[in-house]
Amino acid sequence: MHDITPEALLELIKSRRTVRRFERDKDVDNHALTRILEAGTWAPYAPYHPQGWKFVALKHKQREKAVSHIVKSDTIKKYMEAAYQAEPWDKAESGKVKQAWQEFAGDFVRNLGEAPVLIVGLVPASDYPTVRNYNDESAWSAVQNMMLQAEAEGLNSGVCTFHSPRIESELIEYLGFPPDQWTIAFVLNVGYAREVPKARPREAGLFEIRD
Repeated sequence: MHDITPEALLELIKSRRTVRRFERDKDVDNHALTRILEAGTWAPYAPYHPQGWKFVALKHKQREKAVSHIVKSDTIKKYMEAAYQAEPWDKAESGKVKQAWQEFAGDFVRNLGEAPVLIVGLVPASDYPTVRNYNDESAWSAVQNMMLQAEAEGLNSGVCTFHSPRIESELIEYLGFPPDQWTIAFVLNVGYAREVPKARPREAGLFEIRD
């Protein structure tokens, strides 16, 4: 039996937000960070590389150096543009919203939201697309666990990806792993939010029970 009730767990899940602006100077306790990382290791994983992932948490100068590699990728900007286009903006406010969003996205592209902790999730490289997909899916199960544990710790988080073979190779080398043996599945910001976005209402009909 667990102390947490089913209802409380659902509320925790519903309270999680993807945060993009953090309090830079508010540090994350290492005990909480250890629990967040451990939560990731308890996620389900694919059979090709059981527990084959690596999660590296970076703070302070280590974090700044990693970010300096990541923000060289144009795909971070494209990621933010896709997020903007997916939102149902009010047409009457579209001009103001677009300008504010461009400023917000520009800040994020420069410093990844200034979170005090950056967790890099790595999975084994493979020449087989099916294996690569399974490895990435395992890592994304793990990052969901981490985000929920961060929420339980009173912290905030925000995950993103980037796609640049050259920059990915640079970052993997910086972390001390062979670039031909590993790929990056995600990067996760963890810290205290400078601002928490409102939840987007969930559409009706996304799930059903058939009996």
